[in-house]
Amino acid sequence: MNSDAPPLIMMVEDSPTQRVKLQYVLEGEGFDTLCAETAEQALELFATHRPDLVIVDYHLPGIQGDELCRQLRMNINTQSIPILMLTMDETTAAELHSLQSGADDYVAKSEDNDILMLRVHGLLRKARERTSILTTDVSLYSQARILVIDDSPTYLEFICTELVREGYEVSQARNGIQGLAMLAEEHFDAVLVDLVMPHIDGPLVCQKLTSERDPTELPVVILMISAHETKENVTRALEAGADDFVGKSSDTAVIKARVRALLRRKFLLEQNRRIIEEFKHKEMEALRAKAEKAQAEAKAALAEELHQANRELEEANQKLRDTQSQLVHSEKMASLGQLVAGIAHEINNPLSFVASHVYTVENWLTAVAAQDGDSMSQPSRDKLKKACVRIGDMAQGLDRVKNLVVKLRTFSRLDEGDIQDADIHDSIETVLLFLQHRIGERIAVITDYGPEGSLCCRAGQLNQVLMNVVSNAVDAIEGPGTITIRTRIAGGRYVISVKDSGKGIPTELRQRIFDPFFTTKPVGEGTGLGLSISYGIVQAHRGDIHFESEEGKGTTVTISIPLDLLPATTASCVQS
Repeated sequence: MNSDAPPLIMMVEDSPTQRVKLQYVLEGEGFDTLCAETAEQALELFATHRPDLVIVDYHLPGIQGDELCRQLRMNINTQSIPILMLTMDETTAAELHSLQSGADDYVAKSEDNDILMLRVHGLLRKARERTSILTTDVSLYSQARILVIDDSPTYLEFICTELVREGYEVSQARNGIQGLAMLAEEHFDAVLVDLVMPHIDGPLVCQKLTSERDPTELPVVILMISAHETKENVTRALEAGADDFVGKSSDTAVIKARVRALLRRKFLLEQNRRIIEEFKHKEMEALRAKAEKAQAEAKAALAEELHQANRELEEANQKLRDTQSQLVHSEKMASLGQLVAGIAHEINNPLSFVASHVYTVENWLTAVAAQDGDSMSQPSRDKLKKACVRIGDMAQGLDRVKNLVVKLRTFSRLDEGDIQDADIHDSIETVLLFLQHRIGERIAVITDYGPEGSLCCRAGQLNQVLMNVVSNAVDAIEGPGTITIRTRIAGGRYVISVKDSGKGIPTELRQRIFDPFFTTKPVGEGTGLGLSISYGIVQAHRGDIHFESEEGKGTTVTISIPLDLLPATTASCVQS
């Protein structure tokens, strides 16, 4: 958020009356506003605007408000923007559905404007505070720790039990003094605090946490709870610095959904900071490597050309191995194609230098053998023969490296921004080449290609889908196994299926497999964005991606893309 300009708030509301009313209230508070009547129009506006907050109507024509939330959370460029869901539907089910779809807060349209503005200011303030902190010591994947502060033993025990069932690590404090002492000694991700308590009440706890917090530390999110859900109590809580307010009489599912929404936003912001730090670190490493390489080349002596050629070839091979390792973790990269093309470009220069010298030496040795071989002594002829063999081996190695560089450029396809024909069979083989070091001899790969390999698509994006799906299939096989990849044309669609013989997906997890940030991998080994981004890319191609799985018998992922894809249909493709 630019501190010199008023915050920009996008309203997605199909009712002209509600839109004008909300715009009047927001602009009266000093905000700039941007209006969209439908979710489709809002997605188009994101191409040229980046709002600081989005207010979305739950019921919209076409794409509903909850689906718009999911699409914004799946896109790396918009996933950190706070979202406030606004609707006429005041049921518990609507509130739960809104929070589960990715909204950060939920307000009924019948709510007082003062409460609405308090929640708007709260979301903007928390987003500004958290994006200004660069600390990355707290793990995004650690189990969330929650502190509950309440002077009612009965309610304290009840809510703690409910939160423990959700998988959180929960601690208790029976008053504000004890709670502040625990917060000073231990790290917590969230605090649930009662509004009314003796000695130190909930608002005072919020104020002390805000005033005494080290500005370099990650802030703890605060949910204020109260037995009386009045306008005055909501105002006291939010003005004191609480992130949200909920009544004790509310359904426990609503309270748990509010907690999940607060923690989801906290962890999302932590992840964004991690990605920024990773890019800065990699950029410095690239600059350092380039400087060291230039210095080494400047000091190289002409008399050591053959030795220089071997050293440069080893560097090229090492960079290729590094490229394979980086592609294995492509879920964490915001632009996989640019990374691959950059590495291919960096390898190309030293590779050309090495090739020119090796081929020159090979031609020279061949000429010497042809012209002077008969006049040499037998030991000299033997040494010349061995030198010719070694140079020949080096030339073959160079050809293999050059072939890999071509594969890198083919995979990146940065010059193919528009929709055009792509060879899907070649893309699959390139993906298998990158994953070969993980496939090894333990996994047998079976390919059953149909007669047609050409498909009109965005090649770079579809390559990432193939990389994510095949990489997941490799991860699913713990020991020896098989992966079967088939292509065919059916019903006017190009169909790709990837079947593995792995452990399968548990039944209780199958409904969440495409959700952003959901992962079944061990802690720290994935962001949970790979399949959700793949889902968005396939949908943007008017395609479909689904899976069939049976525990202990493996999983089959099927991707289908229409054959009559037109350039206009993928104008809003997810950029990964």
